[in-house]
Amino acid sequence: METMGNMMRMKNKSNEREKGMMSVEAVLALVPFILVILGIISFINIYMVHNRIQYAMFEAGSQLSSYMYLYQALGIRDADLSLKSDIDTNTEEIDEVLDAFNTFSNETTLENGQNALNTTVDFISDPSGAVRNLIYYVIEYGESALKTYLIGALEGSLMELYLDQSYDPYNSMSADAYLKKYGVVDGLSGLSFDNSSFFTDDEYRMIDVVVEYDLEIYFFKLFLKDPTIHVVQRCAIPAWLDGDGTEYHTSD
Repeated sequence: METMGNMMRMKNKSNEREKGMMSVEAVLALVPFILVILGIISFINIYMVHNRIQYAMFEAGSQLSSYMYLYQALGIRDADLSLKSDIDTNTEEIDEVLDAFNTFSNETTLENGQNALNTTVDFISDPSGAVRNLIYYVIEYGESALKTYLIGALEGSLMELYLDQSYDPYNSMSADAYLKKYGVVDGLSGLSFDNSSFFTDDEYRMIDVVVEYDLEIYFFKLFLKDPTIHVVQRCAIPAWLDGDGTEYHTSD
């Protein structure tokens, strides 16, 4: 009887060890499985946010394009093109100086240094011309900065309308709340349009919308101190100016 009891105890211990090993194996298999699922969910989230913002960019850009008819109808485009021609003519010398120094910084050689020095001496040898060049250069820079600010303000306001989810009876939320929910850092205010521009092409026609933002990836929180990625999206749309049927392509 005692021998039988010992055998039963040994069998029970063996069963317990097997159950313990099975539990460990289950945990070891479950952890990678959960990580894979979280990774898939995170990348689906990236895809959803990217598509939603791209849609909002295109719709807002198309709406902004139609408003630009006033730019043509009021004669502002002709005045802008005339100013562009004056700027191109009166900034040639300063552009040469900047190009010479840029070449010298990229390839520091005696010849490039001498060329940069000679170009600068030629530029300042005509004080009135140098001042005129600088004035037109400042005008060009100021005009570009103003356009970037305007397109950011207008595009941002219009995009907010297309990102808004308040119409959804089951998951109503503002555009800002929607972006924050899906990981866009700072929500609506986290969208930057600093590299956007309009009417900077040769024909003063294209609206080039560039939005940048930081997206927090929940999966990366498990491994990285900074779980964000920087996202850049782009959409180029021609302004509806005179209905001449110019063909165009959009890109992101």
